[in-house]
Amino acid sequence: MSDPCGGSGINAAIKTVAALDGYCQAAVTAVSVQTPDAMLGIWPVPAAVVIDQIRASFTSFKVGAILLGLMPSKDIIDGIGDLLDNLNPKIPVIVDPIISSRDGKRFLDKPAIDAFKRRILIHADLLTPNVMEAENLTGLTIKDEATMEHAADMLLPLGARNVFLKGGDLGMDKIYEIYVDDRRTQVFESERLVSKKTHGAGATLAAAAAIMVAQGMTPRESVTQARIYLEETIKGALDMGNENGPVNHFVR
Repeated sequence: MSDPCGGSGINAAIKTVAALDGYCQAAVTAVSVQTPDAMLGIWPVPAAVVIDQIRASFTSFKVGAILLGLMPSKDIIDGIGDLLDNLNPKIPVIVDPIISSRDGKRFLDKPAIDAFKRRILIHADLLTPNVMEAENLTGLTIKDEATMEHAADMLLPLGARNVFLKGGDLGMDKIYEIYVDDRRTQVFESERLVSKKTHGAGATLAAAAAIMVAQGMTPRESVTQARIYLEETIKGALDMGNENGPVNHFVR
């Protein structure tokens, strides 16, 4: 998804990957009209065009990892599912399961969510939902660290091999994040940063994890390092003249 204010979606991914010494190709799935304060509208790209963009990205350069963000229609989800089903050799897939905007505007209807769970999660080497997204995928109401852990555990049987559940939206004094795989559960605990310069934070973390996996890290290692990078981008965010604003991808 494109972002005209430059902080989230594909814009965030390209800047994050460049800042971390990688190269990002991009397939636009939707054109958005948004500001750091609100999502004003979204227009999906035809599924055939999305798939052609993805296929084109494999013709020129070696692809080290695939990052999937917003897939705003069942047709797009099914098309990408078909592509991943037939991908040979397999490439690590990082999935940022965008279902709605921060201000509550929903992007995926129930048939699309069902298709996402059926076609995409089986390919997810790393899944990075926030609380709202995990609730939509599991049907569980998440209210604290214990229910976060339960929700993360519920996502593994749906197909994801590693899950990193972000808890920043719970509004607690401390932020809890849960990482689970088939071996162990890890809880990250951190102090909440007092900042409204967080536009694109989720997309930035997912893109950082994706490039780090492409560079040879394990999913767990990539999340650990991506969290550090994201914190730096928030602390180093620029004053753009608006109370709410984007992170600073080039803080380093």
